[in-house]
Amino acid sequence: MKDLIEVFRMSEISVKVRCRIIIELGHAINFQYGANITEALVYELVKQLDSKNKDVETEHYKRHLKSTEVKND
Repeated sequence: MKDLIEVFRMSEISVKVRCRIIIELGHAINFQYGANITEALVYELVKQLDSKNKDVETEHYKRHLKSTEVKND
């Protein structure tokens, strides 16, 4: 999980690339632990970087959020 935060904070890489890396790291962490444990964090980090990002606007990510946290931007 620490790696997700480190990528989020990187300023040397464009926002678009950081979003893709965060999503892929989330998949890798999930695979490593055999569970969907990163979806809420990945969603929030990607949306903080790019509020218009549609890659995490899927049921796969949104179903792991508390219903009160999901906002229609």
